[in-house]
Amino acid sequence: MKTTANILVLLISMVALLSCNQRNSANGTNRDWDSDKKLVAQNDSVALYIQIVDSAKDEFDIPEVALWIKNKTTKKETKLYQTIRPDWHCWYMADGDRFYPVPIDSILVTSRVKIYNYDPLQLIVEGCPDMRNEFSYFIDVDKRKAWYVPANQGYIGSTSEEGYMIFQSYRYVSDPDIAGRYTFLQIFDETGNLVDSLDLEHVRLKEYRNAVQTN
Repeated sequence: MKTTANILVLLISMVALLSCNQRNSANGTNRDWDSDKKLVAQNDSVALYIQIVDSAKDEFDIPEVALWIKNKTTKKETKLYQTIRPDWHCWYMADGDRFYPVPIDSILVTSRVKIYNYDPLQLIVEGCPDMRNEFSYFIDVDKRKAWYVPANQGYIGSTSEEGYMIFQSYRYVSDPDIAGRYTFLQIFDETGNLVDSLDLEHVRLKEYRNAVQTN
């Protein structure tokens, strides 16, 4: 009788454990879900993960990744998009004065994610697909819409009072006697239009002229 009772207790324990694991899996709380995903951003409501779908082929390649959003309340996981590997490399990506709409399934790279706005949930995703230029995208999650940001060195923050997005680009000095780049800062509003900029070419030109006069 004692042996039978022990067997019954063991069976009941196994059934309870199996039921618990099934509930956790259904709720998205099982540990395995996050095992191949990297947490890149989060707030009190959501967590964003990058999952490598297809690894880089060599040192000059980039992986294809998927961006997942996990609702912390409902535990629901949603795949927002998957990047597509570019079949080209660009020497120079010019800057611009407005965001350009692109299909959300045409994003080339995602290695960093910033939450720009909580409600509605809006993201800035970035990466470097050509080992030279940073590519940035602005994404409205609820509308599933994306825009390419014409800035080649990425997002650096927002203005404290207005909440405008600050991106930076590099440009080449216009004087042919001076080699090298200089910084061009771009400030965009929430609609993706350039509201102001800071061009530092005059600083490089002044430094060069002062150096020439000194020599």
